[in-house]
Amino acid sequence: MRRLRNWLLVWCGWTILALFFAISASLTYLSTGRPANWWLSISRSLLEWWLWALLTPIVVWLARRYPADRRWRHVLVHGAAGFVLAFAKMAVDRALFAWLTGMWVYWLASTLALQFFVYCAIAAAAHGVVYYRRSRERDQLAARLADVRLQLLTMQLQPHFLFNTLNTIAELVHSDPEVADSMITGLSDLLRMTLELGPAQEISLAAELDLLARYLDLQSARFGDRLSVSIDADGEARQAAVPVLLLQPVVENAIRHGLADRVASGRIEIAVRRDGPSLVIAVTDDGRGPAAMVDTREGVGLGNTRARLDVLYPASHRLELASAPGGGARVSIEIPFKTAAS
Repeated sequence: MRRLRNWLLVWCGWTILALFFAISASLTYLSTGRPANWWLSISRSLLEWWLWALLTPIVVWLARRYPADRRWRHVLVHGAAGFVLAFAKMAVDRALFAWLTGMWVYWLASTLALQFFVYCAIAAAAHGVVYYRRSRERDQLAARLADVRLQLLTMQLQPHFLFNTLNTIAELVHSDPEVADSMITGLSDLLRMTLELGPAQEISLAAELDLLARYLDLQSARFGDRLSVSIDADGEARQAAVPVLLLQPVVENAIRHGLADRVASGRIEIAVRRDGPSLVIAVTDDGRGPAAMVDTREGVGLGNTRARLDVLYPASHRLELASAPGGGARVSIEIPFKTAAS
């Protein structure tokens, strides 16, 4: 049905072109004081351009079969096909004109050149449509691949967090059953909220902070008063769109390197602000800092976060892990600022 509609549009296009030339020819006669033969002009023009309407499917097929993109053999094929079709078209034109008027007209090289030019114009338009469709298909494929990669990265992140939490619960289930029970309840709430998000890749910062609050409840059950977290984000920043589970792996990394191996209490500060066209996020802990880490390679959390930012905001984001002033580590993230969809 779609193909039939397309060819009807092509036929209408040739008809409009034919009527344009017929009316132009008749008006030219009238402007010079000579009578115009409207019937002859319109019928001849329609027959002439309708022939190209009949030949258009052949030219389009040739353009698809032999795309002229840096292939000289294909260019030669189009040259030969264009000459043959132009010659055949001119011969049929002359026969139809003789049938209409009873007169045979001369064979002119200029007429053959004109028909060949029309063939080239149709072939060029067909090539343009083919390249446009291929470009759209490539863009759609790239978008689908990017979405699949994001889904895989998210799937990788969730088991990583889940296994870490379950290991902690397993350690506490015998030594502190009440805390373990509280963590199981908190984990259930967090998983439910995460599943309710579905395939969404971006949410508002406010929603992301709600998810982070559930995660921090789990960690508070584990560390108690040893863990102190402060969040500074104004109303405008809270409306910004951020990747799902952006903060949780960063904060988890800060807890693991800044608090897990310490007896003393630890503090984590989360600051979010808008800086012109960018949203700037800083997660700072007062732990050992990057210089004291034996293995400075990024783990699953930060590595996954960097990979997701690469897919979502190619060439327009920043993620840095550096020493914080006064000791500890700071993870800085900068992404384009945009308001989350309601």
